[in-house]
Amino acid sequence: MRKTGRGIIGAMAALLCLGSLAGCEAKSSDPSANEVADRFSAMEKYDVSPKGEATTFTVSKGGTLYVLAPRADLEQMKAESCTIDGNPMKASTEDLNYPDSKGKNLFAFAQAKVKQIGGHKLSCTQPGAIHLKALFDTGK
Repeated sequence: MRKTGRGIIGAMAALLCLGSLAGCEAKSSDPSANEVADRFSAMEKYDVSPKGEATTFTVSKGGTLYVLAPRADLEQMKAESCTIDGNPMKASTEDLNYPDSKGKNLFAFAQAKVKQIGGHKLSCTQPGAIHLKALFDTGK
């Protein structure tokens, strides 16, 4: 009976090892580092005042505008306090982060589809924020 018990335990251990190895494989839907770099380089980038001053941006085709803030500020950010042409933005559903020029990563907290070609005004009133950035992505 001891040999059978060891055999079962050995078989279970082998199955667990195979299962854990299968979970370590890269998913085919995960983008490569080059794909991520290409996506970011294709995005338009804008510095945004957190004090409600309008940032004007022009688009030549539709896409999604994201507003990002440092991680430490995310809890106090309110997506609806950012507007495009007076229309409130919605909370971001994209897991997007972007390295700023100061060596910190910024994280998306607001997003909105922009369908109309031409000029638009982005305004954000985020009293606790120091630094906001907007990224316009035509790939989504």
